[in-house]
Amino acid sequence: MKIIPYKFLTVVKKLIGNTVLFSAVGAPTFSAGTLGGITLRFGLKFPGANGAASTASTTTSTTTTTTITTTTTTTTTSGFTFNLKPLTSTGINNTVPVNVTSVPSTWTVNSIVTPVMTYGKLEGLINKWNLELEEHEKHFLHQATQVNAWDRTLIENGEKIITLHGEVEKVKLDQKRLEQELDFILSQQKELEDLLIPLEESVKDQSGSVYLQHADEERERTYRLAENIDAQLKLMAQDLKDILEHLSTFGSPADTTEPLQQICKILNAHMDCLQRIDQNSGFLQRKVEEVTQVFEDRRRKEQERNIRIAFD
Repeated sequence: MKIIPYKFLTVVKKLIGNTVLFSAVGAPTFSAGTLGGITLRFGLKFPGANGAASTASTTTSTTTTTTITTTTTTTTTSGFTFNLKPLTSTGINNTVPVNVTSVPSTWTVNSIVTPVMTYGKLEGLINKWNLELEEHEKHFLHQATQVNAWDRTLIENGEKIITLHGEVEKVKLDQKRLEQELDFILSQQKELEDLLIPLEESVKDQSGSVYLQHADEERERTYRLAENIDAQLKLMAQDLKDILEHLSTFGSPADTTEPLQQICKILNAHMDCLQRIDQNSGFLQRKVEEVTQVFEDRRRKEQERNIRIAFD
């Protein structure tokens, strides 16, 4: 069944001013109306209803859709018949013939566009969407994993920063305490210098052996003793040298009959010299140790006394 545009019927209704009634099969009928004493009678004929058609002007409209495009051309001939009563007046008898011819018109009605979708295409689209969804899900999980790793790294770095900040604060406190201790040590050192300066000046003013300290006397005595020991050792070495030379030149041709006696004398002389050297070395070693011990004791006592005097 072909559809008559509603716009055309609206235009006709506005032109005539009558009420349009539609039948069940789609053929419209019009009722009669009066306008200024003029009786108007009109009707419409359509090819689907009466089978008559005439073509005066043609308007074609083509609509394109993504799936199917259908163009339907419907030709409708409309005829209007007006029965006009003559106008009568008191003084004038006039008859006005009025002839209204039908205006044929042709227009295009677009049929309903029905998209075509098969099960295979629908399944392909669903599979494609599933694949895209899986790819997006994988990408999202990968990014979420990276974000979690970065988050853990940030948390760990934050904890390290907090720990480092605590250590820095502790080092600052230690540094402050150390600076205070250094200031205290510097003040004590300055006080000690102030006490030592007069002592050094008083020591410089003293001169001569009368004012020598006991430690200096012990050190001088030890030095003289060492010089004496060195001189004795040199004398002993010279004596041994002389004895050896004498023994080497002591033998004669008359003494060749007693070689064993000469050897015994030489060995006895060597033994006596060695024993005397050993005794002197032990004595000197004991003296050196005694002097060193006395010197260390005296120096320690002298330092303690100087420190006690400085702080008093």
